[in-house]
Amino acid sequence: MSGSALKPSDLAPGLLLGADVHIGDAVMLGGHVVIHAGVEIGEGARVGDHAQIRNGAMIGAGATIGSYSSIDPGVSIGERSSIQTRCYITAGAVVEADVFVGPGVTLTNDNTMARHGPEKEFEGPTLRRACRVGGGSVICPGVEIGEEAFVAAGAVVTADVEPRTVVMGVPARRLRDVPPADLLENWR
Repeated sequence: MSGSALKPSDLAPGLLLGADVHIGDAVMLGGHVVIHAGVEIGEGARVGDHAQIRNGAMIGAGATIGSYSSIDPGVSIGERSSIQTRCYITAGAVVEADVFVGPGVTLTNDNTMARHGPEKEFEGPTLRRACRVGGGSVICPGVEIGEEAFVAAGAVVTADVEPRTVVMGVPARRLRDVPPADLLENWR
């Protein structure tokens, strides 16, 4: 079905709930992937085994979604971004192009932990172009990780991270600037 829009008649009844799923050319889907209604997956993207991509999520061309990862409704993953194994990308999150998210990273969107009224608007984190988030990190609601920033493995990020800054620790604190040799333009 690569390169065409899936229609409700193409799948078992009730799986699409009336919204088309669009899967670009040369997309690789692992076993037991769950794709909900209204999802768009760009050309050449890869989705690992047992991943779940929820309704309305958009996966950019050439992006990778690792095995056992969960992408919440309405999330946008930019072109060539790499979401590694067992990541949770919460609703409201924006992941721009060329971002690396290490294994087991959790993005959160509810700083009240369910102690809120129905009017609560959830705030997912924003991961700017070419930032890198190390394995096992937790990114708190509404946090912005700046362009080309580097979050060390295991960090808990409770505040915005400036572009081209290295942070580490619990809570994450600035360590230094990202060296010019580590910037994306020097790796292409």
